[in-house]
Amino acid sequence: MNQPHAPVFAPAPNRRLDLAEAFFWFLDHTSPMNFMVIAEGRGPLDDAALRAALTRAQREHPLLRATIAINPEQRLIWVPTDAPMDYLVRAVESDWQTPLAEALIQPFPLSDAPLVRVIRLNQTDGRWVVALIFHHSAGDGRSGCRLLAEILANTANPDRPATPHPGYPPLHTLYPPVYADAEVIQNFKAQRKIELQRYGAFEELPGFNRRAPVRQPHLQTLRLEPEPLERLTQRCRAAGATVHGAISAAQLLAVYGAFGDAAPHTLGLTTPADLRGYLREPLDADSPLLCATMVTSVYRIAPDTEFWALAREISGDLKRQMQRGDGNLFFELFPPLAEFPATPEGIAGFARMMENAPQVSMSSNVGRLAPLPAATPFQVEALSFALSPMFSHVLFNAVSTFNGRMTLNINFDAARLPLEQARSIITDLAATLARVAAGSD
Repeated sequence: MNQPHAPVFAPAPNRRLDLAEAFFWFLDHTSPMNFMVIAEGRGPLDDAALRAALTRAQREHPLLRATIAINPEQRLIWVPTDAPMDYLVRAVESDWQTPLAEALIQPFPLSDAPLVRVIRLNQTDGRWVVALIFHHSAGDGRSGCRLLAEILANTANPDRPATPHPGYPPLHTLYPPVYADAEVIQNFKAQRKIELQRYGAFEELPGFNRRAPVRQPHLQTLRLEPEPLERLTQRCRAAGATVHGAISAAQLLAVYGAFGDAAPHTLGLTTPADLRGYLREPLDADSPLLCATMVTSVYRIAPDTEFWALAREISGDLKRQMQRGDGNLFFELFPPLAEFPATPEGIAGFARMMENAPQVSMSSNVGRLAPLPAATPFQVEALSFALSPMFSHVLFNAVSTFNGRMTLNINFDAARLPLEQARSIITDLAATLARVAAGSD
């Protein structure tokens, strides 16, 4: 356990949003970028106990008692709130993905409080799903999954006294000092421009409509059971690649296949990455916090692209970029959003800037999640997360492993990526992973 940090709201409850938090606030007002953590379970989960555990979680975690407002200078600030989390209970047949996909894109208006909502879906076969939906400025996948596990464990331990978390300081204050150097920042921008243009412009997938006026959110879930997952892990080790590299390679090859021709194509891949290991002092995931960044690479895919070579290249690119500080410097690629006016004009200016974002697919892997910290009368079969893709994303693949079983939650917008095209990409991705895990690639 790390030493506690200064509380988020000390000494005054009006801390300005930092670079990362402000970026996601503006992005969410341009194209919803909420994220969701999901528990799938069966057995007796008492609703009153769950509500009590949610109330206790708010007492313990600062960003569950916070909202975002605007100060007199039109800048974004955190302010405390006593508002309880919205809690919705619905009965469903077996399709829990559709209502969650629809709920995920619902925005958090300015001063909406707090910045997390709760949905419980009770299925007719006795199974249930509990999801926390976050405004991304208030958390990330790793801390969100840990929070949900804690809440579920606390339903079975209602007498445990609340132990308030001290909160965290602004993320950018924990960056190594080198990343504040103007020359380092300029060199990073120049280097990124060269690397991202090495194969020419990112290519747009035929049929993809980033300017669709409406949204048709979809969520499709894939699983890798313990035995094939272990085989995949072993094959990755033998090939010198990471599991994330292998999943991302399968995803890029599936997107490439959707072009439907034999020509080479230039595709972008963006990985949301955890910054916790790249700070002046370590941060844990004990309480919700936005501690994520984004790293983009470009690949030239052709009919003769070899799977393991691509998986190794993706694995090496991510490691190299994070080690040289690309993750810490990502938010320097944009105007200083902490100084951007949070006005309709400021949001419109940000939206115009983001219209130039290249088309990419997203692949995020929070890795192996810890089991619940206490015994419960019910069983949690899967713990995972999902994220709403923005207008330039083909799809968003959110990956997690819980109790030896991997879940891939793939979100896409059928108003932008036609449904049959999306399903074909996901089918190809799943088939490639199955072949690789079986050793028949």
